[in-house]
Amino acid sequence: MILITGATGQLGTSVIDQLLKIGPTNRIAALVRDAQRGTELGNRGVSLRVGHYDDPTSLREAMRGIERVLLIAGTDEQRRVQQHQNVVDAAKDAGVQGIAYTSRTL
Repeated sequence: MILITGATGQLGTSVIDQLLKIGPTNRIAALVRDAQRGTELGNRGVSLRVGHYDDPTSLREAMRGIERVLLIAGTDEQRRVQQHQNVVDAAKDAGVQGIAYTSRTL
């Protein structure tokens, strides 16, 4: 199971679209801040995980059963490093086997 963070954003949606073309939907999870915004993904068979980069507890819960994570860079310039650390820590705590990171430029 792979978890795509930032799943309702432009990059996250594109990644999920590509994954849905090549693999089973039951192996794809989407991290969303608001389940309502993820409804379309859920309707396509993607497992929705509600969590926020600033909420380590929600991230740990979202990581249950996840093997790999695609961490899409956050947009909060002031908190981005801590937010990413929160994701990495939650993944480590959950025994995630691998993390890929997408950077972004200013």
